[in-house]
Amino acid sequence: MSADALLQLDQVAKRFGRVIIAEDLSFAIAPGEAVGIVGPNGAGKTSLFGLISGDLSPDAGKVTFDGRTVTRLNSAARCRLGIGRTYQVPRPFGDMTVFENVLVAAQQGGGLRRRASYDAAAQALERTGMTGQANVTAARLGLLQRKRLELARAVASGPRLLLLDEVAGGLTDPEVAQLVEIVRGIHADGVAVIWIEHVVRALTAFVTRLICLAGGTFVGDGAPAAVLSDPAVREVFLGTEVTASLVPRGSGGTVPLGGPRGSGGTVPPGGGDE
Repeated sequence: MSADALLQLDQVAKRFGRVIIAEDLSFAIAPGEAVGIVGPNGAGKTSLFGLISGDLSPDAGKVTFDGRTVTRLNSAARCRLGIGRTYQVPRPFGDMTVFENVLVAAQQGGGLRRRASYDAAAQALERTGMTGQANVTAARLGLLQRKRLELARAVASGPRLLLLDEVAGGLTDPEVAQLVEIVRGIHADGVAVIWIEHVVRALTAFVTRLICLAGGTFVGDGAPAAVLSDPAVREVFLGTEVTASLVPRGSGGTVPLGGPRGSGGTVPPGGGDE
């Protein structure tokens, strides 16, 4: 195990019948790192988050967080240790206000009480640009506001590692840009981020490391431009469409944007659309 890793997976494996979710996956995330994960639908990306957050239990292997083995801890226990996450489809408590939704996350996810929980909720709303909607019931929110609320709830739990599952999906280009700035601000506070996204331009505008997952295995891991130009990575996107748009990277050159079109794989039970 890497001594300076915040999160480490060692030969983690998970199957649903004949469907391989993870096959001997091993990787480490350093404190404060910004990592993106891409791959075709059905690649196991959301299920990988489940293995990290505790929503899924591995069939084999070990998950370590901050030097502690958490393989058999449930999601609530891992959240208390500092692993926060969002979900592809935000499902807030519709009859509760935005502030109440975030307060629940601070208390139940972060283990905070009284004034500390109220302060954490207020700070999370400010960080995600949702202070103006604090007293609005969640059922009245539009898509962008629901995604911001989902992010605020994760932030309110006080994560040291934040798992973002397609938070940019369905948003316009200006909305994606706003979201990237919010995530950049959270990361600047020292929070490590792992971001799954089909909107690749969101990732290339933020992450310094990109991982490609396909068929439960890693087929690329490194600098974003290098990974996206790797023949093995491009191979897993055969039969999909990549947009012609390009964005410059600070390291020089350009990388393609876009993501997979169509299903591209089998959807595992309990794995959402991954």
